[in-house]
Amino acid sequence: MNTRAYFIDLWLFIRKISLNALAILLTLLLSGALLYGADAWPDVTFLDCCIRSFYMMTLEGVDPPRQWVLELLVFILPALGIIFAAEGLVSATVLFLNRSQRLGEWNAVVASTYKDHIVICGMGQLGGTLSQGLHEAGRQVVAVDLDEDLPHIVTARRRGVPVIIGDMTLPETLAEANIQGACCVVVCSGNDLANIETAITVKEMNPEALVYARVFKKSLADKINAALRYDIRTFSPYATAAESILGQINGH
Repeated sequence: MNTRAYFIDLWLFIRKISLNALAILLTLLLSGALLYGADAWPDVTFLDCCIRSFYMMTLEGVDPPRQWVLELLVFILPALGIIFAAEGLVSATVLFLNRSQRLGEWNAVVASTYKDHIVICGMGQLGGTLSQGLHEAGRQVVAVDLDEDLPHIVTARRRGVPVIIGDMTLPETLAEANIQGACCVVVCSGNDLANIETAITVKEMNPEALVYARVFKKSLADKINAALRYDIRTFSPYATAAESILGQINGH
């Protein structure tokens, strides 16, 4: 694992425990405010009340508050501290040590660090070939597909390409691929309707991105190009392949 991956892992670890740490902090502030407002101890500042709340949470001995109702905090705060700290540390440790259990979140974090990258939606033969060629050319690539067992998905992961597993037509899935930071998106699944829907969603999320959408029939691709109000470049891989072969044949 390289240095960049270590920093990403550390950031993911911190992000995982941040909500629990915030919950502990809010608990201390609220209990400190309660103790201070109720004048639990004579001549004690708000900061002192927060510090004593922390001591109670960590099972350190403190003088009990003067009101018996507030004495319940001696039992409540340690329980809350254990719950918040244990849940956060356990889940974050598992996340940090076992990458296989948080592969989806890891890939989303890696994708979020990219800028001007290329997103390939649909990792069939066409998408897999594009992903491989772009990766070998040194471009940052993010792959998106619903089926995590596709051969090209497995191959992309081995190369270190971030893979987002999910429905490419959903904004949530595209957001995980960091569509907002992408310079180009190629939508090339075997479902023409899903390709067009995804391409439109991409344009709504990132109007500046260059978007290519695969459509099976060239005539349909031409009509869609004329009808869409978005600048989406539809293409038929079969028509393109035929034109390429004809050009090579006629060139001999």
